[in-house]
Amino acid sequence: MKNHYTTYVVAILFACTFFLSSCSKDPAASILPVNTTHTLLNSNGFLAFEDQVTFQAYVEKFQKNPSDPSILHDIQFLESQSTELRKLDSLTLTQIAETGDLTGFEHMLKLVGDGDDKSLQPIVDDPILSRLINKDGLIQIGELVYQVNPSKVFQIRIVDFEQNKATFLASPEKVTQATVYQSQLAAAIKTTNALKILNKVESNSVTYENPGQGTCRFTAEVYLLDLGFYRKLAVRVKHEWRQRFWFTYYWGNSSAAMSMDGEINFSEYYTPFNKHYTASTQDDYKIETVIDETFNYVPLTWQNNVGTANCRGRNGLTYSLNF
Repeated sequence: MKNHYTTYVVAILFACTFFLSSCSKDPAASILPVNTTHTLLNSNGFLAFEDQVTFQAYVEKFQKNPSDPSILHDIQFLESQSTELRKLDSLTLTQIAETGDLTGFEHMLKLVGDGDDKSLQPIVDDPILSRLINKDGLIQIGELVYQVNPSKVFQIRIVDFEQNKATFLASPEKVTQATVYQSQLAAAIKTTNALKILNKVESNSVTYENPGQGTCRFTAEVYLLDLGFYRKLAVRVKHEWRQRFWFTYYWGNSSAAMSMDGEINFSEYYTPFNKHYTASTQDDYKIETVIDETFNYVPLTWQNNVGTANCRGRNGLTYSLNF
């Protein structure tokens, strides 16, 4: 599989990729909703699930139908990562990228790269999770509260969170009761019989010129995401347009007809699996197919992917990628 993926230039309009305080010290009480109207939103402003099994079932339900009325009812008052990012206009995002000042957005955005290769990206780049985690990167599962940071996931018991809320939100590493779940890069993992690749991305991309619009880019990728409480294997494709804003260039999302089809091989514990995937869209900038949402919470090793992706470019030509 060839990997031609390049670092994004300042990605200003990435927000379009998303489809999206209690004083009680009783963990069980904190899991209860504020009232019967908001079934999952607790008084701390983030969703609370009874346990990991309940959360997993909810994610699977979300994957099958994001427009399920019961889901929309649950999250209607949640200030999630995706809803808050959609409120940011291109000028604000440009200023953040150019100055590097993430004040007020440090739980939602991260800067990657330097100079002209600088990229402003969401911390939670996942269409489902970005709608379930609140604007501070928080979610509660059982008695644990998780906060997603750029390179780490912090976890703390709900009773300790409520006693150290301000400090935890500002600097979770300073709260002694907080612990860290940190995924490892594939390159840092030594090959063993118990190999578990936690975060891995393989991608391929092609750029082309569209008269009157400039440079466009079509990307296909397969990735394994592990945040401890949330794990999945997925493939996706996306189409972008390199735009200019004043003296800054950035990659913004651009609609295009796309499709993908392939086979992926991985293992759950020591049992090998082979899955076929296929997805298409006629007018969208990104599609995503989760290979099997039920494998989110078990150790995975991903062996290989053999797939093809096609894009009808904005210039009318068709581009194909192997990934």
